[in-house]
Amino acid sequence: DFSHQGHRSTQAFMWQRVMRVADGLIRLLQNEEWADGQSMWDRSMIYLASDFGRSKNRPPGAEDFGSGHDLDNAALVISPLVAGNRVLGGVDPDTGLTYGFDPITGEPDPGRTTAESELFGGLLHSLGVETDGEVPDLPAMRA
Repeated sequence: DFSHQGHRSTQAFMWQRVMRVADGLIRLLQNEEWADGQSMWDRSMIYLASDFGRSKNRPPGAEDFGSGHDLDNAALVISPLVAGNRVLGGVDPDTGLTYGFDPITGEPDPGRTTAESELFGGLLHSLGVETDGEVPDLPAMRA
């Protein structure tokens, strides 16, 4: 099973496929008019999430190796509605686990975990969805 024993090369292959599909979708949306000179892409968001993180344990010198699952993951958001070309949060080099960010500035905060409700609140606010304060806002995410 390549996903368990050769997951580095399999991940690279699969990310290439995912990004090719995302690129095609973006191009399609850019060519479809919404209104007032805007394209459908100007009002869209692509959210790509991993289902879990991988443990950092690697046998010395091994290129291919199996690893365990961690309840730790990340997401990639592609949209003209979010602050792009940046990483929010970070990865602890000692554990390989992610950490959060300041909701206002977006600065990495190794002592903070960004809650799922915060992440989705930030995405909703970036899309311009009124939430009446039901979910947290993360201004650092908005374009």
